[in-house]
Amino acid sequence: MGINTLRILAASEASQFGQAPDRIRPELTQSPGIYNNDVWEGLDWILAQLPHFNMTACISLGNFWTWSGGAPQYVSWATNTRIPYPVQWDHKHKVFSGGDYDEFLAYTAHFYNNTRAQKWYRTHIRRVLTCTNSVTNVPYRRDPNIMGWELMNEPQYIRGYELELAKWIDDSARLVHALAPMHLVTPGAESKNGAHAFKLMHASPYVTLASCHFWPLNWGYYNATDPTIHSIQESISKMQVFVRNNAQWTCELNKPTVLFEFGLMRDNWGKWGGPLDAYDPRAPVTHRDMFYQAVYKEVTRHLNNGFAGAAFWAYAGEARPPTEPTEMTWTGDPPHEPPGWNSIYDMDVSTLRIIQSFNSSW
Repeated sequence: MGINTLRILAASEASQFGQAPDRIRPELTQSPGIYNNDVWEGLDWILAQLPHFNMTACISLGNFWTWSGGAPQYVSWATNTRIPYPVQWDHKHKVFSGGDYDEFLAYTAHFYNNTRAQKWYRTHIRRVLTCTNSVTNVPYRRDPNIMGWELMNEPQYIRGYELELAKWIDDSARLVHALAPMHLVTPGAESKNGAHAFKLMHASPYVTLASCHFWPLNWGYYNATDPTIHSIQESISKMQVFVRNNAQWTCELNKPTVLFEFGLMRDNWGKWGGPLDAYDPRAPVTHRDMFYQAVYKEVTRHLNNGFAGAAFWAYAGEARPPTEPTEMTWTGDPPHEPPGWNSIYDMDVSTLRIIQSFNSSW
């Protein structure tokens, strides 16, 4: 496919209240400062494989969402309270279930200003960046196969916490830059909240790479049950404006940006209509292919004029969703989402050709 950069999560946190409902496991961090060495050795191994495939990695140091523990788990540790989980996928019963998103957002926002949570998060940063790879014997902070560090996957811009968010980004980016001055640093933002939020989240002089994500279904632009051209055209139009805006904003800050995430589900109409059938690997990818082509075309228009790359979510390869109810199955999708929701399989020839064509043109 011509892919030259992977995004790798170097953080997953366990709950002190037992097995969490939507958590990848086994977790890297069992409790603050206590690590699972087997998971750590797995991270060493995958980093050691990168040069064999002419790849580099952008390593994420945290996550805003519960599927890896993330920021809400730090708040849970610091306050010894249970996380108010938002809506998530129930793998056993194959339905979405859960609580209130606004309640979850208000709870997790405390990560930005909770002293204990911040202390443990920065302890983790130091632990990761000062680690020496057990396979290559190269310290992470000096590894040339690491392109950069992402402070967190999708830290949310939350009104009322703007100053705390900006301070967290600046303090964390400063620490990463001090430990690994030759690597890029990005906040991991979706950049979906307009120019002010974008510039606030990328203003730190220690942030050297901007980021953005685009999710038409999640953000309400795409109607997955509409087989007509209207729904996908609306998504493409919104994406074009989004990419152009991000290109302009990042140029104003004199920093490059990468579209680190974008994706779309399979066709969800006709024979494949319904709550589950669209996740069947046999379902067509008509709208997905149109969307991918449009994304790559728009990003290419801004190559070296704001944008430095684009990364789709996500490649599942030979993995397939389960055919029977199961507690947890992963494809290219995190465990709070249905397996196969945004996954691209090794048999998705048309989509793979689009990806390869884009990568070969850069």
